[in-house]
Amino acid sequence: MKVLIISESFIVRDSLSNLFKEIFDNVYIESTSNKNELETKDLSNFNFIFIDATIRDTEIITIVEKTRNISQDTKIMVMDVRKNKNLFLELVKLGVDGYILNILDKEEFIYIVKRIMMGKKFYDSELLQESIENQIDATNVKLTQREFSVLTYVCKGFSNKEIAKALAVTDYTIKKHVSSILHKLHLKNRQDIIIYARDNNLVQSN
Repeated sequence: MKVLIISESFIVRDSLSNLFKEIFDNVYIESTSNKNELETKDLSNFNFIFIDATIRDTEIITIVEKTRNISQDTKIMVMDVRKNKNLFLELVKLGVDGYILNILDKEEFIYIVKRIMMGKKFYDSELLQESIENQIDATNVKLTQREFSVLTYVCKGFSNKEIAKALAVTDYTIKKHVSSILHKLHLKNRQDIIIYARDNNLVQSN
């Protein structure tokens, strides 16, 4: 397992290096804050790339684009404390695997990383929901706040049972919300919801 950590902060680099050693056995970790040093690395050699969005947006986009051009298997995760919606949407288009706003809980971070390594996408619910709200508002579709939340989880590949647990409601309640979303968006099934979000530059299918 080879991990690359890109951040201008030595605290982020050192802390994440230790954390990744906890998550994975036999892990090899490299970290960099220097653009010139990064250009000498073969990004296809890494299984997981973590990018702290403190560097320029154009540099982040270039890194993700370059990695995707040479490898579809390398997992890419971005942490963006600035909550840059434009950068988020651009990176989703390029196929970034994870996009978070911060690391507040160690166990949650470990869960997210493992989920990404299993081939799942993970986008911060707050940023994803705001992006969906803006897009749907633009098309005059009136979804409730709770329906937005359910839509967010559906786009992340959660089942009704998983969504019900996350929102502390019954499976039946989630089923009703999903049915309402399908009706309002004129869609047929859950896959259509994900495709709708993807086609509107919100998320990609898991």
